Amino acid sequence: MSEENALNAQITDAVAQINASVNGASAGLVVAAACQTIAHALALGVQNAVAQQQQAYILRNAMVSAASAAVLDGKREEAEAILQLAESRLVLPDLKSEVESILQTLRSINEELQRLRPPAV
Repeated sequence: MSEENALNAQITDAVAQINASVNGASAGLVVAAACQTIAHALALGVQNAVAQQQQAYILRNAMVSAASAAVLDGKREEAEAILQLAESRLVLPDLKSEVESILQTLRSINEELQRLRPPAV
């Protein structure tokens, strides 16, 4: 496998294990099992991206509350520092880049499946 391939080694190993476990079975069963495993992993990736975004919004709300309290206490510099941190990428992840990363992984998996697929009889 080439270095520029974005496919996670764990996914490759999972597909290889599925292929080994159904060795001798029909090609359709092998592909179906692999596709089902990939679909499950992809769904978990999207679910994790959404959960990360939800938690980031909760964190930003807490930071805005802390900044508001700092303003009311007359600590303007502290409030500005909190609000600046609330706008950082650490607190507000980019969901678009997460989805693009998942799509890139899916394309890599598809290429790997095409390579592993047995020839038609």
